[in-house]
Amino acid sequence: MKDQELNLAIGQRLRSVRSARKMTQGDLAAHIGVTFQQIQKYENGTNRLSVAIMLRLCSFMDVDASVFVSGIEASPIVQARDESSFLAEDIRRISDEAVRENLSALIRSLAAVQHGDL
Repeated sequence: MKDQELNLAIGQRLRSVRSARKMTQGDLAAHIGVTFQQIQKYENGTNRLSVAIMLRLCSFMDVDASVFVSGIEASPIVQARDESSFLAEDIRRISDEAVRENLSALIRSLAAVQHGDL
């Protein structure tokens, strides 16, 4: 994978995480100490995301760095993760098993009602 493709793949993942967290480029920029134009450049693959900035992003958005780099070399076409994968990640971080089970039951019930399965 060429550097430009790698930068774009990581930028697409950044955009996906930011969007799933309902953040603007300006919000994210302010919290990590760069301009919103710099966030645009990261997301468009124009600029390389340094490890230091990536770690600040991960800390602020509460995601693991692997979200940005895992599996990139394995697939030349990077699919951006959708909101449901971030939700599943958040649910897995809930330490109380009973809360996780109740939340899962609630989600299944809501989905069943939505699709008329009840």
